[in-house]
Amino acid sequence: MNNFIVGISTGNKDVEMSAGEIECSVLNSEFINQCNEHGAQVIILPQQQITSINLKGIDGLIVTGGGDINPEMYNQIPDETIERVDNLRDSTEINIFKAAEEMKIKTLAICRGHQLLNIYKGGTLYQDLEKAGYQKIDHQKPYENARKHIHEIKIEEDSKLNAIIGDEIIEVNSIHHQGIDELGKDLKITAKSLDGVIEGIEATNEWNAIGIQWHPEYLDDEPTNKIYNWLINS
Repeated sequence: MNNFIVGISTGNKDVEMSAGEIECSVLNSEFINQCNEHGAQVIILPQQQITSINLKGIDGLIVTGGGDINPEMYNQIPDETIERVDNLRDSTEINIFKAAEEMKIKTLAICRGHQLLNIYKGGTLYQDLEKAGYQKIDHQKPYENARKHIHEIKIEEDSKLNAIIGDEIIEVNSIHHQGIDELGKDLKITAKSLDGVIEGIEATNEWNAIGIQWHPEYLDDEPTNKIYNWLINS
C-alpha cells in the first residue's frame, strides 16, 4: 500500500446502537475496499456544520452517491418526486468541492456527486428524468439491478474519460431518477446515454475533476479498474 490518501464523502443514516437509534456517518465499504485494492488509504469526510473544509493531506477525492439534492440549490421549487433531501450534506459537499478545486485535488464525483459538481459550477438538474421526457431507458434500477449493466453510454473522443477508459461505448449500471440539465461553467460533457442523459462531465480549468452518473463501486469490470487507477495511480 502506498501513501496515497483518498478522502470520501459520506451520508448520514440512523443506526441502532447501545444507546438507541443514533444518526451516524455511513460509507459503503465497497469504496474502501476498491481504494485499498488499488493501493490507497481512505479518510472519511463526514457531514459538518463548518463552512471551511480543510483537505490538507488528501491526494484524491471521491464525492459519493445518495439521496436527491435540494432543488432550491439551483433556484427551483421542489416537486413531488424529490426524496431523501439532506441540506447539511448538500452544503458540506459544496464546501468540499470548493476546497478541492482551490487545492487542485484530483476528484471523482459519482451519481449524486456528479450532479452536485454541476450545481457547484452553476448548473441545474432535471428533478425527474421521466417527467422531463427521458422515457426510452429506465434509469432508476436499484437493488437487485445495482450490480448489473443496464444500458450503454457513448464517451466523447476528446475527453479525460475516453483517455482513462479507452473505449467509446461501455455498459454501466443506473441508479438515479435525476440528471444534469443546464451545464455549469468550466465543465464539458464527456458521455451520454443513448437517450441523451448526461452520464459524464469534466472540469475544463486546471482542476482535474470528472463526474460520472453511474456507480462503479458496485461493478467489477475493466472501466471501474481504470477509473480507480486514474484516481490513485496516475
